[in-house]
Amino acid sequence: MIAFSHCIKTVLTVAGLFILTTITALDAQAASSALEPSTNEEVWIKVAAPVAIDWYEGSCRYDHTEYQTFTDYENCIFKSLAQADNSQSREWGLSDRVVREKDTIYISIPNQKQPLVFKDYLEPFEEEHRIHYELQYYDKPHQLLQLLHTMYESQSTIIVDLNTGHWQELYATDLKFSDDRTQVVGFGGRQGMTKDIMIWERQKDGNDRRYTRLFSSNELYEQDYDDDKKHEVYEARDISWTSDNKINVDFYYRVNPTDTVAFRVRYIYAADNQEGKWQRVLPDANTND
Repeated sequence: MIAFSHCIKTVLTVAGLFILTTITALDAQAASSALEPSTNEEVWIKVAAPVAIDWYEGSCRYDHTEYQTFTDYENCIFKSLAQADNSQSREWGLSDRVVREKDTIYISIPNQKQPLVFKDYLEPFEEEHRIHYELQYYDKPHQLLQLLHTMYESQSTIIVDLNTGHWQELYATDLKFSDDRTQVVGFGGRQGMTKDIMIWERQKDGNDRRYTRLFSSNELYEQDYDDDKKHEVYEARDISWTSDNKINVDFYYRVNPTDTVAFRVRYIYAADNQEGKWQRVLPDANTND
């Protein structure tokens, strides 16, 4: 009986060592899978101190049950959106063409009788179906207006050509166009997937010259982060074109949660000059090639 117990103990010990060794190996493998930045240049920037979310007078509560009626909640939301959008429209000099009335944005197009209409949807107890639009960016030289489209757990950007009325929705945010306007890059719009990189290319055929997706990658999202990258400054992230076939993707991180400075982590994506295939530039590569 004693010998039998000893055998069981030995087997369990060996099994435990095997499991521990396996977990250690997997941890090491996960650590090695973390992507190294394309450049090790040390760059720090000033960032605003984190601000705790607080409700101020006139702001709208997220939970509609805190209002006496759902109509009261709607009125607060739509009033807030109208103030923000119409103020932005006036600042851009578009108040005679772009107007929000309650739950709807109207965009007038030359030589068209009917305006473009983008209508919010807000219903009680249907959070997963709620949508709303808001003015995001205006490219005056090219007469392109961008609207941020917020849905349940995702966001997208609508690009409107104010000259022709053609518009297209790209499921990404923070859009940046290449200098020749033939390509556009952005971060994936799904909640929690903001490190997805997407690139679209404008089609040469067709009058509206729509953009079709050329490249996408979620490798920056899927990597395992070190402890020094857990305090990301989301509002500081940026994408910039350095040429028509190369982009910088920058993320910034605080060392401590309340720091007012952050360090940069840069990834570079480039397209091969011959094949036009996009890929991440490795740390030991010549980024000027």
